[in-house]
Amino acid sequence: MNITKYNKSDIIKKASYNLNIPKDELKVIFDSFIVCIVDMLKEPKDRIHLEIRNFGSFDIHPSNSRTNARNPLSKEKVVIPARKKITFKPSKNIKDEIYKARIIE
Repeated sequence: MNITKYNKSDIIKKASYNLNIPKDELKVIFDSFIVCIVDMLKEPKDRIHLEIRNFGSFDIHPSNSRTNARNPLSKEKVVIPARKKITFKPSKNIKDEIYKARIIE
């Protein structure tokens, strides 16, 4: 199975071509966009829902601490502290586009 990997520079290159904007300018815009999203998700609130229409939504919610975990090597009980979990749910548009692309291939 071949895996195609994309990174930030690939996104910037493709968007730069599509929008006819120099890569340097688009990189600043993209970095600003990412910083804005991260800042919103880092807010000190228990639950956060960040929705980007036609892309998807990020949810941050608290998880309880757990005491039923064990270290597999020593078999001793381990306490896993409470923390915040992040999930991403793609939009229906993205799911449909990916499904169409798989049918065509």
